[in-house]
Amino acid sequence: MRLKDKVCIVTGSSRGFGAQIAERLHKDGGIVIVTYLEGDIKEEKNAQIVGEKVASPLIVPVDVSNRASVKKMIKEIAEKFGRIDVLVNNAGINRTADFDKQTDEEWDEVLSVDLKGVFICCQEVLPHIPENGRIINIGSVSGQYGGPRSPAYAVAKAGVMSLTHNLARFLGKKNITVNCVSPGTIESPFLDKTMPQNLKDSIFPDVLLHRLGTIDEVAGVVAFLASSDASYITAQTIAVNGGLWV
Repeated sequence: MRLKDKVCIVTGSSRGFGAQIAERLHKDGGIVIVTYLEGDIKEEKNAQIVGEKVASPLIVPVDVSNRASVKKMIKEIAEKFGRIDVLVNNAGINRTADFDKQTDEEWDEVLSVDLKGVFICCQEVLPHIPENGRIINIGSVSGQYGGPRSPAYAVAKAGVMSLTHNLARFLGKKNITVNCVSPGTIESPFLDKTMPQNLKDSIFPDVLLHRLGTIDEVAGVVAFLASSDASYITAQTIAVNGGLWV
């Protein structure tokens, strides 16, 4: 129970990575706030299911790309608990395309959610995160090696890594740690949507462990970084990729 009574926000926690991260933080004793995309009825239903699993005291809608929406979310949580101990910036989207086919609309949409959304959430949480607080951003191996078929996503995730290091420098004097978890090829609905099976198969020779990772393996690293066990780790991008990119 190393996160006992810690107030934890996980953005995009109605499904996939976010849902499993929420479950892991709850397992470790955290008070987990489940969030879902504002205005999405399907995601709201999913969030209710996840919320029941993690005994969430609040299930909050938010559009991370919209500052007013983020302000409203943070205000509701801060008024109820008085603080936010852990922020996990997980919400993200991808629009797969070759470089010459990526549209302006896709580019703007991905960067607005995946990079600007992290920036907004981090800024808005600052007045409410105490000393020894934790900010954990979810990156991607795509941001480290450039794709291959997701230029906007790769650029956004590279930006998340740089933002992580910048914010860690800013918050170091307050003893608030800021780190990034960078998953590789992780078996998930997200991977199924963005990577065809033949491309999955082709990467195995490059993965030193010769298998896909699991979301639970990513969630475990997030839970570690959220805990006091990681109190002297900050400004780091920690790869969970089976040796795909070393």
